[in-house]
Amino acid sequence: MRTWGGKRLVIGAVSVLMILVAGSPAAVVADDDEAPVARVYVAAPPAPLNQTPEQAAAKSAGCVSCHSPVDAASMHASPAVVLGCVDCHGGDASAMAPAGASREAPEYSAVRDRAHVLPRYPGSWHFPSSANPERTYTLLNREAPEFIRFVNPGDYRVARQSCGNCHMELIERAERSLMATGAMFFGGASYNNGILPYKNYIIGEAYTPEGEPARLLSPGTPPGTVTLDEQRRGALPVLYPIPTWQVTPPGDIFRVFERGGRNIATQFPEIGLPSPTGQIQRLEEPGRPDFRQSSRGPGTGLRIAVPVLNIHKTRLNDPYTWFMGTNDQPGDYRSSGCTSCHVVYANDREPRHSLGYSQFGRDGQTATADPTINREESGHPIRHAFSRAIPTSQCMNCHMHQPNMFLNSYLGYTMWDYESDAPTMWPERQRYPTAEEIREVLDRNPEGAAPRGNWADLDFLRAVNDLNPTLRDTQFADYHGHGWNFRGVFKRDREGNLLDADGAIVSPDDPERWRREGEGQFVPPGTNPGRTVHMMDIHAEKGLQCADCHFSQDSHGSGLIMGEVAAAVEIGCKDCHGTSRTLPTLRTSGPAAPPEGTDLTLLRNSDGQRRFEWIERDNRRVLIQRSIVDPTLEWEVDLVRDAVDRDSPEFNPAAARAKLMSVSRPGQASFSWGPGVATTDLAHDDEEMACYSCHTSWTPSCGGCHLPVEANWQAESHRAEGGTTRNYATYNPQVARDDMFQLGRHGTARGGVIAPARSSSALVLSSTNINRERIYVQQPPISAVGFSSQAFAPHFPHTVRRTETKTCTDCHVSEAEDNNAIMAQLLMLGTNTVNFVGMHAWVGLESGIEAVRVTEWDEPQAVFGSYLQRYAYPDFFAQHVERNGRELINWTRGEAFDPEAGGSGDTRSVEEIAKTLQGTGGEARCLQLRGEY
Repeated sequence: MRTWGGKRLVIGAVSVLMILVAGSPAAVVADDDEAPVARVYVAAPPAPLNQTPEQAAAKSAGCVSCHSPVDAASMHASPAVVLGCVDCHGGDASAMAPAGASREAPEYSAVRDRAHVLPRYPGSWHFPSSANPERTYTLLNREAPEFIRFVNPGDYRVARQSCGNCHMELIERAERSLMATGAMFFGGASYNNGILPYKNYIIGEAYTPEGEPARLLSPGTPPGTVTLDEQRRGALPVLYPIPTWQVTPPGDIFRVFERGGRNIATQFPEIGLPSPTGQIQRLEEPGRPDFRQSSRGPGTGLRIAVPVLNIHKTRLNDPYTWFMGTNDQPGDYRSSGCTSCHVVYANDREPRHSLGYSQFGRDGQTATADPTINREESGHPIRHAFSRAIPTSQCMNCHMHQPNMFLNSYLGYTMWDYESDAPTMWPERQRYPTAEEIREVLDRNPEGAAPRGNWADLDFLRAVNDLNPTLRDTQFADYHGHGWNFRGVFKRDREGNLLDADGAIVSPDDPERWRREGEGQFVPPGTNPGRTVHMMDIHAEKGLQCADCHFSQDSHGSGLIMGEVAAAVEIGCKDCHGTSRTLPTLRTSGPAAPPEGTDLTLLRNSDGQRRFEWIERDNRRVLIQRSIVDPTLEWEVDLVRDAVDRDSPEFNPAAARAKLMSVSRPGQASFSWGPGVATTDLAHDDEEMACYSCHTSWTPSCGGCHLPVEANWQAESHRAEGGTTRNYATYNPQVARDDMFQLGRHGTARGGVIAPARSSSALVLSSTNINRERIYVQQPPISAVGFSSQAFAPHFPHTVRRTETKTCTDCHVSEAEDNNAIMAQLLMLGTNTVNFVGMHAWVGLESGIEAVRVTEWDEPQAVFGSYLQRYAYPDFFAQHVERNGRELINWTRGEAFDPEAGGSGDTRSVEEIAKTLQGTGGEARCLQLRGEY
């Protein structure tokens, strides 16, 4: 193995990954569509640590002859940073714009091409446009490092040269951060789905400057080792590249993945040298399945791990920061590497999500002073400048997806359920998209339902928030990462009624339920609009952005490789709010904090003001925090000790009772509470229970995501060397809920404290082979240790509220004995309310079993005759109601050739909807679905 730049980034790791490889790839990787242009590149020297202003000016002379005026001469706000353009970007600063030439003139283009570093793949970059192209993914791994540095000096492949003389430590940290490696997602997915047996994860994403998959080592002595203390706090010694899907054996126990009988031909086409025909030995082995996916071993043919295929080819929470954002819809505009965060793009018009950046819209358009940049073109940063004032809307590029913490909840949103305000979101006439139309939508939005909905149209999608005044059931966000829609979560009682801030029912016909008279489409920070209560985190409502709590280390990492987000956070609630006994120390105390904690009193914002400061106000000492994004915005921090102090104007009796309640002792007739209760006797001690166990207002949960792989779809891989191969799976959240609340215990890194838990990995898998046969349908995989793949994990929902918190009977038996189901759910014992029937309802009979078809196969998988089918499939709904009288019968629908689509065979295809009966020798008393096709 060889190291990259001596910085402990090692490529290869073939010997370790051999345990994952069985057989040869399932398909030959196709050539890229565009052939590279042969160029001779001149490597620019690293950006200097210091130089004179005159030297820097000489390195910008030719650049500013076109790009003038500029937003920031060095992209840095501080005038102490003295850099020329080519120090960071490379290129030729001696090339001067020809006097009087227009930008369309040949002589102008010639000088531009001499000044700029040119790409290997000009078509893919839409050269000479400087906008980020849509969905580049692995283009960065194929492109020349010199050109990558030219278009984005902050990309990790080149940041050592362009940024390393000043920021090398931060670069090395960022490369190992979870935002770059994705270790929690890749490791969790591989363990929960039976791919790898390691709960201490070993795979992640990293690349060399040449775009080769790389091995990452934690900076121990020697590199690749961690101490016992670091290990207990969640650090990992090493991460290996993610194996490709074509050679990864299935972890699933589905029978279709077994070898099959000797006489059974594979359902997968033989490519190259075929396997023996079996003419020599015709003896059949008993008990084998009657068809199979490969004549060879695991990891060949279709005997591959579908979740790994999904990781490589389906747009899940990728791209991580080794790649650019997809730059194709609001919420997806950003660059790669350091620039992913530190150069801000326009993604969201909501001020509470973006503060001052909201004025620039949500279409990735620029407000630069540079006259060469097209202001109407999407894919440009707002300004050509670095910033530490990073808005939440930039974070939501990645953190809007379940395995990336799903922080829509911070803003009061969750996944849309396809039913709320369905008449607005689905077309009046059922849509029958062609294969080409489906592919076009799925390239930017992996949910299989999207091609049938109105949001398949990008113009409709970007304007969904504009529809809010007309909606009856919910309100939608203004960002659409992955092309998804996010619905608002509002305060409700257990019967589902909307409530106002005082707990009174708000009529669904109240014209002011979403906006009071005079309130605009977007409201300023500190406002919760309308009579209802939008359940965004109280910090977000006040205008705090993610960067107001998560400072440098939380964003860049500590330098150690971490496998889970909870272990990588250094901030804690008590660091700013204190406890019932103590004032805040203003030193970080989370699992990733340094030994003495980071001193928050030393932090200063870009304008030089202290971020945290104790001041005198109204004859009392208060703690204020100043916004990192908006220098005019500051907040008085609520202190827990004030809430339990009877002499404080902030005293809250309910909070005092909850925080100072004693534990129950044997023989104790009643509970005691108050300042006299010893810390060791507190029922809700913060050393035993996370603050947000009670202060959480709601918890997002996902009870099932359907991944139906189709052999006849070809798709490009989003990782490593890329390439196009057959097989593709859509990604379909099916049970997204906001009304579930469960408690569990955190892992060792968090000290085992009690915290909210949620379902966050709950796959069901289906497969359609090359003959369009459904060989297994909606089967849950099995985890590496043989348990259910339905994984529950402790989780900080980021839905903290002051009033809409958990109360006693959310976690304790009610005196009225009316919360048994609530308690069963809380303790994860199950309530039988979140059931997944599937495409067939299986029925046991006196002398057989019957599979009754009850849903659509296509996404969304609406139940026949349901509200969702009525709007997503109006033609099919009408046929079920009018033709079949709502009865589940055997029938056939569709046409072989669609006359409304020019005789197409892929729009209204013939589908047989049948009930299947299998006889048995006696009464069927128990059914277990195990992937038996």
